[in-house]
Amino acid sequence: MANADQEERTQTRSRRDLVPFAKPKGYRSILTESKKGHKVRKFRVIQWFTGDIACHQIRLIAEHPSLELVGAFVWHEDKVGRDAGDIAGIEPLGVIATNDMDEILAVDADVVLYNPPSERYDEIVRILASGKNVISIMGAWNPKRYEIWPQLDDAMHSSGSSLYGTGLNPGLSYELAILGSSLCHEVESIHVKTCERQSTMSPVFIEKFGFGRTEEELRAEEDGAAEIFDNLLQITNLICEEVGLPFDDASMTFEYEPATKDYNEKHLIKKGTMSGLVIRAQSTYRGEPKATVEVRFLIGTDWVSPEFLAKAPPVGWLEVEVCGKPHHRFFHEMLEAEKVVRTRSTGTRAVNAIPLVTNAPPGLVLPSVATMPRLFG
Repeated sequence: MANADQEERTQTRSRRDLVPFAKPKGYRSILTESKKGHKVRKFRVIQWFTGDIACHQIRLIAEHPSLELVGAFVWHEDKVGRDAGDIAGIEPLGVIATNDMDEILAVDADVVLYNPPSERYDEIVRILASGKNVISIMGAWNPKRYEIWPQLDDAMHSSGSSLYGTGLNPGLSYELAILGSSLCHEVESIHVKTCERQSTMSPVFIEKFGFGRTEEELRAEEDGAAEIFDNLLQITNLICEEVGLPFDDASMTFEYEPATKDYNEKHLIKKGTMSGLVIRAQSTYRGEPKATVEVRFLIGTDWVSPEFLAKAPPVGWLEVEVCGKPHHRFFHEMLEAEKVVRTRSTGTRAVNAIPLVTNAPPGLVLPSVATMPRLFG
């Protein structure tokens, strides 16, 4: 008990003074002094890709006394050679963006904030093999079911690096489910349901998700859609593994919602083509669902039917139901502009996880360990 009390006091004091409470493996960081005169360890951070969420992360890094941006990797040629601070809309930081992977991998850093448009495990393998920890907002939640997993696992354990996938959905959505299961002495199944407006996203993602296509076109391309959303089966399997639910199979289904009228703001969506999409991923045991993730995308509430909206969470965008003893249901509601909240919340979760992931033992960092990472506060 004394050891537990001491650890709790240490963690509380560390959060208050902004001093990460555990010493990073392969300690390479710089020590500076906080406003209170305490020694503060600076974690050296590389930002990989520089879209809206990444720019928010760069601004957070710039303002935090225990973080230092030391590199920025960009995709677009017009960003190469620019200062990362300029890209993020703040004062210059002295960090020049590059698209040369060998150059960025040679930078001495503790962690990479990885923000790709899609899952790119070949890049993650190289980053991990260079000895850098990776926090990803796209993928890496539970990649053990992929062929590349042995390479990821070998890269982590041979270099001493860690990998953590986070975000809102996937991310907070399944972590709340796992956290909620701790209230039960018996868990039968878990159901995660979300409803997300995609009009806040870029036209590239709106088109990628299939908005504006006919059901015939979408059915003909379901193999492609299954590839895009296969990461949801990472999540259902992970929920079962973390909660201790048996599973012997996994499957995914799609439902398409036709537009009730034309939409032409970010992408042309004609009446009758897809304006809403439901993806239902399940891990099952003997044919019975044990973990379900049901994701409901829509271009906006004005372009889908009342029946489509009736099946969405009644409060907010996220509903988590833990079926067990006792039975629980949780909701999450956004109280600010949706685009702002999604960008800031997703990016902030990744930045908050930096000390935890940097200090973690080599391997995949699981949500049972990292449910509530915190750096800002």
